[in-house]
Amino acid sequence: MKTLSIIHAFAAVCGLLASIAPAAIVIPTVAIGDAGNTPDPLTGKGSVAYAYRLGKTEVTNLQYAAFLNAKAASDPHDLYNRDMNPSFGGITRSGPDGAYHYSVIGGREHYPIAHVSFWDAVRFTNWLHNGQGSGDTENGAYTLTEQGIHDNTVTRNAGARWAIPSVDEWYKAAYSQPANQGGPLSNYWLYPVSSNTVNTTQANFNTVLSHTAQVGSYSLNYRGLFDMGGNVEEMTENITSSLRVTRGGNFYSRADSLSSASSSVINNGVESGLIGFRVVQVPGPTPVALLAMSGLVAMVRRRTSVR
Repeated sequence: MKTLSIIHAFAAVCGLLASIAPAAIVIPTVAIGDAGNTPDPLTGKGSVAYAYRLGKTEVTNLQYAAFLNAKAASDPHDLYNRDMNPSFGGITRSGPDGAYHYSVIGGREHYPIAHVSFWDAVRFTNWLHNGQGSGDTENGAYTLTEQGIHDNTVTRNAGARWAIPSVDEWYKAAYSQPANQGGPLSNYWLYPVSSNTVNTTQANFNTVLSHTAQVGSYSLNYRGLFDMGGNVEEMTENITSSLRVTRGGNFYSRADSLSSASSSVINNGVESGLIGFRVVQVPGPTPVALLAMSGLVAMVRRRTSVR
């Protein structure tokens, strides 16, 4: 009886902890196949040797607020920016340092997060890589050190499961469509709406709204992705002249900023209402590969034991 009481008490505590633990966020992703595709003859970009998955939308206020509530109770890395809370922001902060709490402004849940730096985005992907919850933000997909941040030498680690897209990963998902599947002869469109032209019914640009739109407000492109053009300019992990490359234009941009020939750069510390990000998911070994690997390990063990 005493043992049963202990078991029941333990189960009750576990149930209580489960009830108060924040639920894991879900990042909808889209499979990008055609591994080993040829690059765009116009720019030389867009070739990716492997299959991967890209976030269907830009990271939203709701998703980023869950990250803040998990990792920024005292916010030593300045993951929250007070500019996230004006008219077109989306997240408020309350409580004292050490017990900060973050809430999404009603009606702004599914707008893209902005006012984040490249390092904020990297820490978000490290958190995803490490399973969310109390997952580490300083190691995982990227290893963050004071020196690496200062020198801007941080790059994606081998084995990263979530990351900031590379230029080629982003570019392929935005512009490519094989000619044998209805795309142009070059296999690449000029604009990320699966077309060689673009207008303001297809994307949020040219100050149509003078602010961001809810993600998914415009049509999907060929790859099944929303807002690859306009809304917020999206970070990539590529470094050029000590700056990070951004792609896709934003709600203030002219049409040519959305084109395949256009890119911009930002300083890693910049936090702008025009800039956000989406994430890439790079698959690990397939179940078949894992099964083969486990079989190989078992074979080695058998051989070792025989010796």
